Amino acid sequence: MIVRHILSFSLILLISTVYKSVTVNINEDVMIRSAKPIKNKTWENWNGEIYISPSAIFEPSTLEDLIDIVKLAKAKNKTIRCAAQGHTVSSLSVTKNYLVVVTNLKQITIQKHPKCGWTVTAEAGISLSELDNALRNHDPPLTLDSEAFLDIFRVSGVVAVGAHGSKTSSGIMSDQLCSMKIVTGSGEVYEFSEEISKSEFNAAKVNLGLLGIIYSLTFRAQLMYNLRVNDVYAPITEWFNPQTIKNLLDSSDGIEMNYYPFNGFNQSDPNPLDPNKDLVLVKNFVRTGESVSFTQQQIEKLRETQIQDNINQKKLFKSLLQNPEATPNVSSTIWKSIMSNGNTSFVFQAPDTFHFIAGYEIVKNHLIEIGFKVDPDFSNVAAEFSHVIQTVTTASYSGISLWDLYEFARKGKFPLNRVLVIRIIKSTKALLSNTFDNDPKTLYCHMDFDSVIGTPGWEEFMQLIAQRYFDKYKAKPHWGKQWEFIPNVKSYLSDVLSDQIKQFEKVRAKYDPDKIFFDNKSLQDIFSCALYSSNSKC
Repeated sequence: MIVRHILSFSLILLISTVYKSVTVNINEDVMIRSAKPIKNKTWENWNGEIYISPSAIFEPSTLEDLIDIVKLAKAKNKTIRCAAQGHTVSSLSVTKNYLVVVTNLKQITIQKHPKCGWTVTAEAGISLSELDNALRNHDPPLTLDSEAFLDIFRVSGVVAVGAHGSKTSSGIMSDQLCSMKIVTGSGEVYEFSEEISKSEFNAAKVNLGLLGIIYSLTFRAQLMYNLRVNDVYAPITEWFNPQTIKNLLDSSDGIEMNYYPFNGFNQSDPNPLDPNKDLVLVKNFVRTGESVSFTQQQIEKLRETQIQDNINQKKLFKSLLQNPEATPNVSSTIWKSIMSNGNTSFVFQAPDTFHFIAGYEIVKNHLIEIGFKVDPDFSNVAAEFSHVIQTVTTASYSGISLWDLYEFARKGKFPLNRVLVIRIIKSTKALLSNTFDNDPKTLYCHMDFDSVIGTPGWEEFMQLIAQRYFDKYKAKPHWGKQWEFIPNVKSYLSDVLSDQIKQFEKVRAKYDPDKIFFDNKSLQDIFSCALYSSNSKC
């Protein structure tokens, strides 16, 4: 009798154990049904400077994939970082655990919103080029108000790092958002919008991948419009004064200044390195009701030519790595090609204005971009451009003394060899943006420095420039570009961003309490210092 009870109990226990095991397996299968990593376990960023081998790489193509990847990460105690395969050169996507590459999330929906008007909802992997085409071919044709320079960027990467366009009044692209959907640390989909919570939306609009995986972004669109684009080649000694800059901006929708180092170089002159011969390309554009100057077929031909030009330039720039003293000659040669048509004034549709060059990404660059608040009279914009020209050519790397103009170049030092681009954009309420300001009328100047990968002296030169901007203006670097090599930059950012980080952390902790997405050493150091150090210094 006792034996029968024991056998009966054992059978029940066995059935219960098997049932629980099957249940767990079934639940686990359901939970991770589409969280399948790709076979490749290596990834590198756009310019090839970052190369990683995470434990798994995922390329989701549906919302269900994203949800299951997060659930799998929770079950396996893994962290997640995302990549959009755009133009980011900082370490934001680096991880030893799960890397989620969102380029297969490709759906676009255009519709009318009761409060936002025309909107376009783009999944995370949509490029700006694909977005432009969908809007342009819609009936009626539509466009975004402003976009980033290159159309290869993916929308999620643009928003996550707070990238901006060239249209001053539009600020960063995130400010055109009506709403966004993110798969948070719980594996649930949450929609951020101003209607639900303005404070949380301001955190989400530039989130650096810390709130979850961006699934989709809904931008406000508007009817397609045209812009007259004026390209003027002006002597830097005449053009760069505060009142000229201010006057042009007051009469334009946006301005951009491009300086090619040593572009006035002439080897046959007795004084070949004469800064008084240098020019700056000043671009400005104004909204107009005029018809476009070119057909789309003509623009496509122009883009093909630009791509070939950049292929040819790549060969020239590569030669500078072994022969940096040829920088003035190479730069001036490229410059003569660019300005061969002289001053121009043409009308383009908005997206063709924003993406005015094709193939620029063919040449792999070092990139750093730093933003600082513009003085009301624009005096610091003119002063900093002048300083850069001096520093490019005359400054010792110690930053202690300045030599005669161009003397530094004569010593064989050429750390900036592609272009310096200056843009002016309005501030934003997005907390972690480098253009955050409580005053909506505040303007920021962005100085964007590009040199070819491997350029000798690049880091030393940019450390000198960055430190000047930090000390004088409490400037902040663009998150998506290079900045982590700057000495003490983490403690500096934890200090100048302290208030914003504390506000952002309340939102981050709510949606990712287990820190599944907080897998970035630089951000960990910055946040930790701002949140837990008594004096916000590390």
